[in-house]
This record gives sequence, C-alpha cells and structure tokens, in this order.
Amino acid sequence: MDGHSISRREFVTRAVTAVGGFAAVQAFMERTGLFEIALQAAPDLTHDTINGLAAFVIPGPDVYSVAQGVSTDDPGGIAMGATDAYIHALTLDFPFFPTLADFVAGLLNSVALAVNPGSATGTFSSPFANLSFPEKAAVFSVLEGNPQFDPLRNLISIVPGLLAFIAFSEAGVWDRSQRTLTGTPVAWTLSHFPGPAEGRDDFRGYYQNRRKADA
Repeated sequence: MDGHSISRREFVTRAVTAVGGFAAVQAFMERTGLFEIALQAAPDLTHDTINGLAAFVIPGPDVYSVAQGVSTDDPGGIAMGATDAYIHALTLDFPFFPTLADFVAGLLNSVALAVNPGSATGTFSSPFANLSFPEKAAVFSVLEGNPQFDPLRNLISIVPGLLAFIAFSEAGVWDRSQRTLTGTPVAWTLSHFPGPAEGRDDFRGYYQNRRKADA
C-alpha cells in the first residue's frame, strides 16, 4: 500500500515469523509431548511428511498423490520442487533443533495417528503421507477446530498456504549459491507464463490508435 515492495525471501521470513514466537511453539510441543516426537523425526521422516503435504495441497501424478487417492496428469507440488524449498523456508534464518519443519511434520503425523491409527504402517514412513485425501483434510479440520491447538493457531494457518506460495514460485529451480534459475519452473509451464521480458507486444500502442483520453 505504501509502494514498498518486498522480496519472496522477505515474504517467507515474515510469514514464518508470524507464527508468534518459536519459544511459545516449543513450549506447547513440550507440554503436549510433541517435542519428543519432533526430536525423533529424522530428516527422511520430515521430508516424507512434507511430500505428503505437497501432494495434498497440489496433487500430481507422483506416488504420494496416487496413494492418497487424488492425483492429476499435470505436475503437482512434488514435481515443482516444493518439498525441499518448503523445508528450507521453515528453517530460513531460524536455526534450532528440532527445526520448525520437524515441528510441522511431528504435528501432522501425531494428528494423523489420531485420525487413522492404521496410518502408522503403510507405503511411507510418515503416517500423514499414508492417509487418504479426505483423511488429510480431517487432520486440518482437527488442527483448526480443536481448542487444544489454539496456541498454534498462527503456525497452523500458514502450513498449507505457504507451501502453495512456494510451489508456484521459482524456488524449486532456484540456485541459491549462484542466484540463478537452473531450469524452467513448473508453475510457468502450467500457467503458460513465457518468462521475464522487457515489456510485452500485447501492450504496445494504444487501443484504437488513441493518443489521449477524453476528460
């Protein structure tokens, strides 16, 4: 509104900061026993869980989407490289252990077990990833509707939206060290975006050759 533009990095940083303070998140996790679960989350388990989340938010033809019972022929969140970029975003500039990504994974997996105890075993190591699409929706229904999770309201509110934002950005093919794209972002292909340009032919000239607007 004030003409100040922010970078994607700043946007993500602000979104993650908006969870309301990591101390409060950690205190809640410790009080409910989720802290120990997050501590036990190996990187592979966190990655597996976020893959399940990416398939839920933006289904594709990948094995996680097929397993949940909702898939598409078009590339989804996993093909967009959203998983690694999302995990990086959740730990961006806030290094601690367990990471915020581990907390999110632990939270999703814990509620997944309550929604469907059978999700403890399945194709994937993550209970959340083993859920069907409707069951994953039920997980978020519990997180958003159960007063027990009120202390995490800000965190829960950004979990799916932040992933969608990252998936439809260039993050999946962005080389952070070289600060350049390593390929064409999947979102550009899906949206038929031709890429950056110094102007477009569509906007050349004036409608009906007008040179000024009548008062």
